[in-house]
Amino acid sequence: MDSAKDGRALRQQNIYDLNREKLINTAVQVINEIGDIKEVTLTQIAKEAGVSPATAYNHFPERMEDVYSAIVHSKMDVAANMGATIADKSLSPIEKLKQIPITYAENLVSLGYAGKVLIVQMFNLIKVDKWLDQDPVQAIKALLDTTDDYKENSDEIALNIATAFRGAMFEYALNIGDQVLFNRYTEEYFLKTSEKLVDNILRQY
Repeated sequence: MDSAKDGRALRQQNIYDLNREKLINTAVQVINEIGDIKEVTLTQIAKEAGVSPATAYNHFPERMEDVYSAIVHSKMDVAANMGATIADKSLSPIEKLKQIPITYAENLVSLGYAGKVLIVQMFNLIKVDKWLDQDPVQAIKALLDTTDDYKENSDEIALNIATAFRGAMFEYALNIGDQVLFNRYTEEYFLKTSEKLVDNILRQY
């Protein structure tokens, strides 16, 4: 009897996880297709994903706020995605550090317009504790603390790297539609900025 219950619970969990993944991926597609988040609704996402609105609301009770948070945790959890890189003993701490903004930038760019939406929504999601849990400054500092050249200033350097990357992210997010003032902040510009970011900061120390 217990094994039958366990089997049902496992199947229900699998269905729940599959529906959540389907809703998250569909949300990214819908946001990119419509191009205006004011026009995107959870009901619309549910319809495109082929699930009932009730199922969608069960996953995302706060509606689009929870959708944005779910996309962030699913697509932008770089700490999880970079586990192999961080553990790679053939890479120096600085080589690992350089990869962090590059990976973040590549993930955001891969999401298209939806990636820019996440950046714009960052403040609201942080305010309601629905952004990523890890502190990027602490992760960067931990790498710098293992070096001889930078550990003395690791706090300051980590903060400068994180601040510089946030600036690059928001510049990239400003390049939306026909905003001529910000059209230089293209995907290519963002990626190149991210590639050079760590070197540019470390050059000051």
